[in-house]
Amino acid sequence: MGQIAKPFVLSAADLTTLDQLVRKGKDAAHKLTRARALQFSHQGQHPQQISQSLGISLATVFNLRKRYREAGLQRAIGEKARPGQPRKVTPQVEAHITQIACSEAPDGRTRWTANLINERLVKLDIHIDDESVRLTLKKVNSSPGLKSNGASGK
Repeated sequence: MGQIAKPFVLSAADLTTLDQLVRKGKDAAHKLTRARALQFSHQGQHPQQISQSLGISLATVFNLRKRYREAGLQRAIGEKARPGQPRKVTPQVEAHITQIACSEAPDGRTRWTANLINERLVKLDIHIDDESVRLTLKKVNSSPGLKSNGASGK
């Protein structure tokens, strides 16, 4: 025996907010689609019908309803913040790169190269690529082996 579906009801304020949001149509497409799905749910349409008419999955309809009931309208139609990829070149790594670039060049070399700096970083258990070293040196306005940055340029 199946469950009896609970009617989905939006508050008057939320319904007004959704109407204005959809009427303006200036938000992201996924946000407007979520708003329409909540409106259709409020109007009593079956979730299967909503998913077909809006081109979203049935699970999305149920998840929207659940988020609305648990956390409110803004959480239902919005998204959580996405932190993104953490930085690989931290200020500490930048300091190591700068320190190496400003030090005496290795024996047999007249100056540091991005590759040589990166090899030294690997010995310090810091794993980044040569391009990251180059960009860091560019950022701190340093060029390996130049006298102006404190390194000897023999």
